Amino acid sequence: MTVWIDAFSAPLTRLGLLSLLAIFVLGLSILAVPGLLSDDEPNSGDTVGLSGDAEVSTTAASEPESISADEDQPDGVLLATARVSADGIVLDGLVTTEGQRDALVDSARRRVGPALVEDNLEVATGLTSSVGRDNGVVALQSFLAGVPDGVTIAATSADGRFEVVGEAVDDATSTQLQELLATVAAASPGVDTVNDVIVPPPPPPTQEELAAAAQFDLDQLNALLLEEVLFATGKNEPTEEFKALLDQLPELMDRHPAVRIEVAGHTDDRGSEGGNQELSEQRAAAAVAYLVEIGAPAERLSSRGAGESEPIDTNTTRDGRARNRRVELTAF
Repeated sequence: MTVWIDAFSAPLTRLGLLSLLAIFVLGLSILAVPGLLSDDEPNSGDTVGLSGDAEVSTTAASEPESISADEDQPDGVLLATARVSADGIVLDGLVTTEGQRDALVDSARRRVGPALVEDNLEVATGLTSSVGRDNGVVALQSFLAGVPDGVTIAATSADGRFEVVGEAVDDATSTQLQELLATVAAASPGVDTVNDVIVPPPPPPTQEELAAAAQFDLDQLNALLLEEVLFATGKNEPTEEFKALLDQLPELMDRHPAVRIEVAGHTDDRGSEGGNQELSEQRAAAAVAYLVEIGAPAERLSSRGAGESEPIDTNTTRDGRARNRRVELTAF
C-alpha cells in the first residue's frame, strides 16, 4: 500500500513516520503548558509547571497577610479621657468592651451623680482586650472613684501611660491627688502614671482688697486722732499732738504702696455753715502739707473738707462737739 503526504506528494517511509510521531509528541508538550501559546498573563494564584513535580506560585509578593488587632497595635493602645471639673465629669475616647465602658461610667456616676456625667465613650471595633489596655481602664476607673473636689483636670489613659494634667485649687488638694495617683499606680501594674497637675498662684489682690488692708491700719490711727486736740480753736495749724500721730503715716504708706489716702476735715455746728466748710478744707490741706513735709508721697495724698455735714456724735454736748471736730484718714 502506498501512503501520500499532501504537502509533499511523496511516499511515506519509516523515517517519515518517525518524524510525524515526533511532531505529535511535541504538540502534546506544548499543550501541557497553559498560556504558552497565548499572550495572556497567568492569573494570580495559578501555578506554572516546571520539571518534575516542582511548581512556582504566581501570587503577588506585595500582598500583605491579615493582621489581628493585637498584632497591629501595642498592648497599651487605648485612648480614654475623663475631664473633671466643678461642672461634673465628661468621658471621651475608646474602650475595648461594653463592660469597660459601663465600669467607667458607673465610677463617674458614683463620684458626682448621674446628672453630672456625660458619656461619649465608644467601643473600638477590632481593638481586642489585652493586659496593657485593661490596666489602663483600671487606672482610669480607680482614679474616678477617688478624685478629690477642687480640681479642673483631664485624666487620659493611652499607650500604657496614665497622665493627669490640669489644676488643683490648693496644696492640700494637690497632695490628695498625688496620694490617689500612687494608689492608681499600685493597682495598675505596667501603666506609667504621670502627674502634671499644678496649683496656680493666687490672683493678685484687687484694689478694694488692698485698700481694705490699709484701712485696717488707718482705723487704729483714726481712733487715736479722736483722743487728741488736733487744732486750736478757729485755727488750721496742727497741734504738736496731731503732728506726733501724723508722723506714723509715711511708714504706714510704705507698707501699703498701692493705695492712696484721703485726709478729710470735719467741724462741729458752731459758727456758720460756710465758715465751717472753709475751715474744714483748710485743716485737711494743712494736714496733707505736713505729711508731705515729713516724707509722705504727695501724689498718693488728697484732702477734702466736709464742714459740719458728717457728724459722728451729737453737737448738743461739749464732748460730742469735740468728737465731731476731727480729721479722718481713708484708704482707696
